[in-house]
Amino acid sequence: MITNPAQITRHHLANQAAPAYSLIRKVCACGKASTSKQLTQHGKCAACALAAVRDAIMPGDFAKLQHMLGAVQQHPKSKWGWRNYFAAGSGQQHEAMQRLVAAGLATAGSPVGDMTYFHATRLGCKAAGLDGAGIKRAMEG
Repeated sequence: MITNPAQITRHHLANQAAPAYSLIRKVCACGKASTSKQLTQHGKCAACALAAVRDAIMPGDFAKLQHMLGAVQQHPKSKWGWRNYFAAGSGQQHEAMQRLVAAGLATAGSPVGDMTYFHATRLGCKAAGLDGAGIKRAMEG
Protein backbone atom coordinates (compact mmCIF):
# COMPACT_ATOMS: atom_id res chain seq x y z
CA MET A 1 0.00 0.00 0.00
CA ILE A 2 1.32 3.41 -0.91
CA THR A 3 1.22 6.01 1.84
CA ASN A 4 -0.32 9.34 1.05
CA PRO A 5 1.42 12.18 2.96
CA ALA A 6 -1.66 14.39 2.67
CA GLN A 7 -3.83 11.70 4.24
CA ILE A 8 -1.38 11.21 7.10
CA THR A 9 -1.41 14.95 7.75
CA ARG A 10 -5.23 15.03 7.78
CA HIS A 11 -5.36 12.14 10.26
CA HIS A 12 -2.80 13.84 12.48
CA LEU A 13 -4.74 17.12 12.46
CA ALA A 14 -8.03 15.31 13.15
CA ASN A 15 -6.50 13.56 16.16
CA GLN A 16 -5.23 16.87 17.52
CA ALA A 17 -8.65 18.48 17.04
CA ALA A 18 -10.41 15.80 19.15
CA PRO A 19 -11.56 17.06 22.54
CA ALA A 20 -8.89 16.44 25.13
CA TYR A 21 -11.41 15.99 27.94
CA SER A 22 -12.97 12.80 26.60
CA LEU A 23 -10.77 10.23 28.37
CA ILE A 24 -9.76 12.18 31.47
CA ARG A 25 -11.17 10.48 34.59
CA LYS A 26 -13.18 12.70 36.92
CA VAL A 27 -15.40 12.04 39.91
CA CYS A 28 -19.19 12.37 39.83
CA ALA A 29 -21.09 14.01 42.70
CA CYS A 30 -21.91 10.51 43.98
CA GLY A 31 -18.19 9.76 44.32
CA LYS A 32 -17.88 7.29 41.44
CA ALA A 33 -15.23 7.73 38.75
CA SER A 34 -16.46 8.62 35.28
CA THR A 35 -15.04 10.11 32.11
CA SER A 36 -15.04 13.84 31.68
CA LYS A 37 -17.01 13.40 28.46
CA GLN A 38 -19.84 11.60 30.31
CA LEU A 39 -19.98 14.28 32.99
CA THR A 40 -19.88 17.11 30.45
CA GLN A 41 -22.63 15.64 28.27
CA HIS A 42 -24.99 14.35 30.95
CA GLY A 43 -23.95 16.09 34.16
CA LYS A 44 -23.72 12.76 36.00
CA CYS A 45 -22.13 9.33 35.73
CA ALA A 46 -23.89 6.43 34.01
CA ALA A 47 -24.93 4.89 37.36
CA CYS A 48 -26.56 8.15 38.49
CA ALA A 49 -28.31 8.48 35.11
CA LEU A 50 -29.78 4.97 35.45
CA ALA A 51 -30.83 5.69 39.02
CA ALA A 52 -32.64 8.83 37.85
CA VAL A 53 -34.49 6.82 35.21
CA ARG A 54 -35.49 4.19 37.78
CA ASP A 55 -36.74 6.92 40.12
CA ALA A 56 -38.87 8.42 37.34
CA ILE A 57 -41.08 5.31 37.06
CA MET A 58 -43.25 3.56 39.62
CA PRO A 59 -41.98 0.42 41.42
CA GLY A 60 -44.65 -1.76 39.81
CA ASP A 61 -43.55 -0.53 36.39
CA PHE A 62 -40.00 -1.64 37.10
CA ALA A 63 -41.25 -5.12 38.02
CA LYS A 64 -43.08 -5.28 34.68
CA LEU A 65 -39.88 -4.25 32.88
CA GLN A 66 -37.99 -7.06 34.61
CA HIS A 67 -40.76 -9.54 33.73
CA MET A 68 -40.65 -8.33 30.11
CA LEU A 69 -36.97 -9.36 29.96
CA GLY A 70 -37.20 -12.54 32.01
CA ALA A 71 -35.05 -10.86 34.67
CA VAL A 72 -36.79 -12.41 37.65
CA GLN A 73 -35.70 -14.50 40.65
CA GLN A 74 -36.91 -17.80 39.13
CA HIS A 75 -34.34 -17.58 36.32
CA PRO A 76 -30.56 -17.53 36.78
CA LYS A 77 -28.99 -14.18 35.94
CA SER A 78 -27.03 -15.80 33.10
CA LYS A 79 -30.35 -16.47 31.29
CA TRP A 80 -31.83 -12.97 31.68
CA GLY A 81 -32.85 -11.43 28.37
CA TRP A 82 -34.20 -14.70 26.98
CA ARG A 83 -37.40 -12.82 26.21
CA ASN A 84 -38.14 -9.23 25.28
CA TYR A 85 -41.87 -8.70 25.10
CA PHE A 86 -44.83 -7.87 27.28
CA ALA A 87 -48.40 -8.23 26.05
CA ALA A 88 -50.49 -5.56 27.76
CA GLY A 89 -54.23 -5.28 27.56
CA SER A 90 -56.15 -2.16 28.43
CA GLY A 91 -56.11 -0.68 31.90
CA GLN A 92 -53.31 -0.56 34.43
CA GLN A 93 -50.89 -2.76 32.47
CA HIS A 94 -51.18 -0.56 29.40
CA GLU A 95 -50.72 2.61 31.46
CA ALA A 96 -47.60 1.14 33.10
CA MET A 97 -46.15 0.26 29.70
CA GLN A 98 -46.89 3.78 28.43
CA ARG A 99 -44.91 5.19 31.38
CA LEU A 100 -41.99 2.91 30.44
CA VAL A 101 -42.21 4.13 26.83
CA ALA A 102 -42.23 7.76 28.02
CA ALA A 103 -39.12 7.07 30.13
CA GLY A 104 -37.34 5.56 27.10
CA LEU A 105 -37.17 2.07 28.62
CA ALA A 106 -39.57 0.38 26.19
CA THR A 107 -41.15 0.76 22.76
CA ALA A 108 -44.68 -0.07 21.68
CA GLY A 109 -45.00 -2.84 19.15
CA SER A 110 -47.90 -3.89 17.03
CA PRO A 111 -51.38 -4.27 18.51
CA VAL A 112 -52.95 -7.70 18.25
CA GLY A 113 -56.64 -7.56 18.98
CA ASP A 114 -57.08 -5.79 22.30
CA MET A 115 -53.45 -6.46 23.33
CA THR A 116 -50.35 -4.42 22.50
CA TYR A 117 -46.86 -5.92 22.55
CA PHE A 118 -44.13 -3.83 24.16
CA HIS A 119 -40.37 -4.41 23.87
CA ALA A 120 -37.53 -3.15 26.06
CA THR A 121 -34.90 -0.77 24.68
CA ARG A 122 -31.16 -1.01 25.40
CA LEU A 123 -31.62 1.54 28.19
CA GLY A 124 -34.45 -0.60 29.59
CA CYS A 125 -32.20 -3.66 29.53
CA LYS A 126 -29.48 -1.77 31.41
CA ALA A 127 -32.01 -0.44 33.93
CA ALA A 128 -33.33 -3.98 34.54
CA GLY A 129 -29.80 -5.15 35.38
CA LEU A 130 -28.89 -7.18 32.29
CA ASP A 131 -25.22 -7.61 31.45
CA GLY A 132 -23.78 -7.28 27.94
CA ALA A 133 -24.66 -10.83 26.93
CA GLY A 134 -28.20 -10.44 28.26
CA ILE A 135 -28.70 -7.20 26.35
CA LYS A 136 -27.47 -8.91 23.19
CA ARG A 137 -29.91 -11.82 23.72
CA ALA A 138 -32.80 -9.43 24.33
CA MET A 139 -32.06 -7.26 21.31
CA GLU A 140 -31.61 -10.19 18.91
CA GLY A 141 -34.76 -12.05 19.86
